[in-house]
Amino acid sequence: MTTNPTPTNWLPLVVLCCAQFLASADNVTLSIATQALMNDLHATLGQVSTANTMYPLIAGTFMVAGGMLGCIWGWRMLFRIGCLIFILAEACAFFSPSIALFTWGARLTAGIGGSLMIPAVFGLISALYQQRRRVAAFGALGASSGISFACGPIVCGYLLDHVGWRIAFASLGLLALLILLCSVIIPASENKRAAIAFDTPGFLLGTLGLFLTIFGILRIPVWGLVMPFDPAVSVLGLSPAPFVILCGLMVLVMMLRWERYFEATTGHALLPAVFLKTRLVRHGLYLTGWIFFAYSSAIFTVVSFAQIVKSVSAMETGLLILPFAICLAACSLGLPLFIQQRNPRRQCQMGLTAGIAGALVAAAALHVTGFTPVLMASGLCLIGAGMGTIAANAPILVTTGAGNRHAEQSGGVQAASRDIGQALGMALISTVMLTVLTFLMKYQVQHDPAMGLAARQAIGHLTFIPWTSDRTFHQLIQTQNLAPGDLSGLLQHYQQSRMLSARYGLLAMAIVTSLLLIRLRHLPKSS
Repeated sequence: MTTNPTPTNWLPLVVLCCAQFLASADNVTLSIATQALMNDLHATLGQVSTANTMYPLIAGTFMVAGGMLGCIWGWRMLFRIGCLIFILAEACAFFSPSIALFTWGARLTAGIGGSLMIPAVFGLISALYQQRRRVAAFGALGASSGISFACGPIVCGYLLDHVGWRIAFASLGLLALLILLCSVIIPASENKRAAIAFDTPGFLLGTLGLFLTIFGILRIPVWGLVMPFDPAVSVLGLSPAPFVILCGLMVLVMMLRWERYFEATTGHALLPAVFLKTRLVRHGLYLTGWIFFAYSSAIFTVVSFAQIVKSVSAMETGLLILPFAICLAACSLGLPLFIQQRNPRRQCQMGLTAGIAGALVAAAALHVTGFTPVLMASGLCLIGAGMGTIAANAPILVTTGAGNRHAEQSGGVQAASRDIGQALGMALISTVMLTVLTFLMKYQVQHDPAMGLAARQAIGHLTFIPWTSDRTFHQLIQTQNLAPGDLSGLLQHYQQSRMLSARYGLLAMAIVTSLLLIRLRHLPKSS
């Protein structure tokens, strides 16, 4: 494949950025379609949350394998197959009659398509562009995500409000078809590793291990962290989630042992040792995962709160996160273009610090009946700027640390870290919000002398309190035949607890980011 493109040979990058735009827009559309899916498919917030996590779960599971398949089949072929599967996924979303088919059909298929398409994007950029061109190309890739966060919510929000969520997903399918047709612009791979045998045992072990680990984490909000929410779903009287996670980690340990043997025998591996042993690669992967961890945790919290508490429309949701998207795109593309002397340590520290500050400001913007627009916009701007700054640095850290031999294959593990980060962000926020809501609601009701005994017992007997709208909660407690005064008091406690749970969700994101900031204090000062 061409490794030193002429100044005019940037057309392939446009196609690749469109593919990244597609993947990001798909997730954006789903994030702002929460209320529409709940209404049209009669889904709960938990079911929509599961649909949100299905793409990163499946994509993160298979993307490491996608990195090796690109070396065998050729990156352009892998890219085209991913586009085809993505088209099928959007068609399935359009025709979905239920949330079950939408989740296990459309979102699962989209995850498989993304697990092939996105590693191919990283691999093609690593092969086509070198040195400063590669830095600019990865910056453009991050900016395309920012543009999708900016344009996607407004365009898709308009479609959601006026023609429905089905047309929004169908439009993404047409975009995938256009990208597939334009892939003729991308140079064909030289397929230097065609003789490599695919690491089937490593693939099976890695797929099973990643799936069990991520699936267990994602089920914590449903099953519980230690004690089960539903006694009928338990293992030895405890939540099944930690047992599933432990099984997944054990399988991954077996996979890593096999990979070392396979690499020593053949010279190649699904997960080369350099990806784990090189500090620069590890730090780059942590940062890559944080980008989408921050997006899924912060945006899911803000969007859920805005749509459920303030009943904003899909298009209004898009306008709400527009400042976030603009700052992300500006920092991701602007830093590589305008700052010649790069200092990755300083830039990444500033990016993570901005993310922490943004989460705290956004949390302060929340109140019982809505949020303060100026404060919320400021918080989202800081989060977007932090994500854009990290997006301009993380891929270069990985490809530089991996070296020329493994730079292209690193696309699979980079893409996997993004989707694992997104899944972990969703799981963390869902768990924190549901746990805090349940604890605070029960605590406030039990310690409110104005509450009647029947109201205290009704709330005390609930295993967990659902995170939902005032109307739905009112319908839930109406079935308990409580006094009108107790109904009003319970609703006030619920509104207060719900707001505080969202604040704690954003605080959890800030704490995780602070830990990462401490962990990455040894980043290099120059790239």
